[in-house]
Amino acid sequence: MIKFKKLISIILVLAVLFSVAACGESEKDNGEVSSVVSEVTSAEVSSEEEEIKPVYFDTDIWKAVPLVTKEMLDRGISGGEGCQAVLYVTFAPDGKTVLMGTDVGGIYKSTDAGDSWYPCSIGMESAGGTGMAFDPKNQERVICIGSNSGVHHGNGVYLSTDTGETWDYVYKSDAKNYRNAKNQVAFDETSYDETLKGCMTIYWSREKVNDDDARSLIYRSDNGGTKWEILYDSGKYANGYIFVNAKTGAVATGNSNGVHISDDKGETFNTVIEHEVLALDYVNTRPNNLYATILNKTTNRYQLAISTNFGRHWNYIDLNMAFPCYLRVSPVNPDRMVLMDDTISKSGQYPGYVYSTVDGGMNWTRANRDSTNSSVPANSDNVKFAWSPTNEKTVLASWCFMTKSTDGGVNFKWSNNGYNGICPGDKTNFNVNNSDYIYYASQDYNGAFSTDGGVSWKYMKWDGKGWGGWTYGGYVINKNTVVTGVADQMFGPIKLWITYDGGNTFQSLGIDIYGSRIGCGVIGSDKIAFFGEYRTEDGGYTWERMRNCAGVYTVDYSGSGALFGKNGSDIVVSTDTGKTWTTILSAHGLSDLAYNYKTHELFVCSGTDKNSLNYNVYSVQLDENFKANGNLKLVDIGYNGTDSVCVDPNNPDIMYAGCNSNTYFNVKSTWRSLDAGKTWTCLTRYKGDGRTGPDGGKKVVCMRVNAKTSELFVFSGCRGVWKIDPPPNEYYI
Repeated sequence: MIKFKKLISIILVLAVLFSVAACGESEKDNGEVSSVVSEVTSAEVSSEEEEIKPVYFDTDIWKAVPLVTKEMLDRGISGGEGCQAVLYVTFAPDGKTVLMGTDVGGIYKSTDAGDSWYPCSIGMESAGGTGMAFDPKNQERVICIGSNSGVHHGNGVYLSTDTGETWDYVYKSDAKNYRNAKNQVAFDETSYDETLKGCMTIYWSREKVNDDDARSLIYRSDNGGTKWEILYDSGKYANGYIFVNAKTGAVATGNSNGVHISDDKGETFNTVIEHEVLALDYVNTRPNNLYATILNKTTNRYQLAISTNFGRHWNYIDLNMAFPCYLRVSPVNPDRMVLMDDTISKSGQYPGYVYSTVDGGMNWTRANRDSTNSSVPANSDNVKFAWSPTNEKTVLASWCFMTKSTDGGVNFKWSNNGYNGICPGDKTNFNVNNSDYIYYASQDYNGAFSTDGGVSWKYMKWDGKGWGGWTYGGYVINKNTVVTGVADQMFGPIKLWITYDGGNTFQSLGIDIYGSRIGCGVIGSDKIAFFGEYRTEDGGYTWERMRNCAGVYTVDYSGSGALFGKNGSDIVVSTDTGKTWTTILSAHGLSDLAYNYKTHELFVCSGTDKNSLNYNVYSVQLDENFKANGNLKLVDIGYNGTDSVCVDPNNPDIMYAGCNSNTYFNVKSTWRSLDAGKTWTCLTRYKGDGRTGPDGGKKVVCMRVNAKTSELFVFSGCRGVWKIDPPPNEYYI
């Protein structure tokens, strides 16, 4: 048993729960899709008492754990493999600051023109973001449409007054966007107000949720973005691009109905092009110019349309392309443009052919993409562009991973450093004998494993598919042997796959996995391991289905040999290396387990019963034979929806719990206890917490403590892997 110093007595305040949004529905271990919690449990502070603030340490700063390979590190690339779908990219007026909105991975920011990135979603309750725009008169003010490919609570309009570092939720809307690159937000530069230090009038062209959505309208704010009104007669002109003339304040929109101009702040519009608009762009350096790619109804040809008098007259250039879309024009030199030729758009596939021009659209050159520094395969997603407002040759493109061109769009190179937003596939464990070994399953990108505690990773192309290789759960049995569950489609049925040579070759064992998608091992053995309902005694060469256990979640790190798992709704324990299992008690919808060997408590993430919508942390006292002394009792963390829980193997007084990423996008996702679960502090960054560093630890799928370093690793849904250092040394011997 590990010895401990007496913990310093600290009173921690329980945080009030925010209503939060879903990050995208994922399967629970029991095959059910979790739902919105209907009940809130929170601590109340007496009005007569002064509220005590949470105590943080200097070590409470989140660090990204990118899927960087050793080869990348040797080349000086610190890594980042954020291949989660990018919905929008935009530059600030200074030419250095860039914001990037993803589908369900939040907002990322760059301060070096796209060379490196870090997440900045503090205060944002939506899963993703699109339609971002900087105030052209004050870049500290930013509007973002919080939305993604699903309709979720937390979607709507967000305002930042600190250049995108933090956000305020100013207008609720169930808007959603699916991988589009339309300019939805536009500031009116003529409405600048000295008191506000920014533009008063802002427009938002709302996207359609479905074909019958009558709420697809234009919205306008006349007070700098905190209040919005709906222009109810604008339906024909919404669901597309929107821009405002920097000199006159006239509004231009483009959609499938054509190009439309308003001279009365969006109250009425005049259609100036009746052809289908594939893309519309505008730069304030040429305030009277409009640029569009269209499908000409008369000639049935794709054309580049350019107006120099804000839509009153147009010149047309034929484009020899299959579907020219997502046009972007350089603000420095409008003769430079980039666009995507989406050759098979109607099938939903995006080969991502990018073209650039230096002569105003007369001639086009196909771009090259250099992915040398990427370790994962690229998804053929559509491309979003952002031109530097200060350099005519600098343009960014979200070619699955982020790329940057410094030659005007002819060549794009990997520029993903810091953007690590890949979604993990279910629970994982460090190797119980050597925590340098850990596997990272991915819902889109196969997986990777590390033999140095997450410093570097080896990408594992399990089924040879490249992008679209879905793996769920896994375990590193030894330095050469890794097991995982491979699915043919996202959340589909899985089969047991294994590598015996460190990820050079792979093979399916032909075993269907129906149990929990998690792997684990036995302390003192590099041969005995588990995955789902199967057990091996020979390092993964032969597997036998267990009776009465469908997944092993954790072990007793004190050395008793106890293993804890689930079998349907039963929590089960084994003391003979998994040969036999005994039921402790039942817990509906169990998603994770952690054992505190100091207090002899088992902590459970589950619902209360089969009809419950609440997934929380519960605990039960166990005796020396690991039998339950009583029933499950609620651990009052101060919020609902926990999906993962773990105990520091080096000091079980230190525990962590993670918000359920399947049900909520919670701005307060990761929590720590220093007193074995009695009181809790939120470690996720939130607005006004007084801390520094990025907002890691959100959308928790799984969390585990590295037994070697006591670092907490958080596997975050579509936000990659993050870690946080342990508390100060006085908590350990």
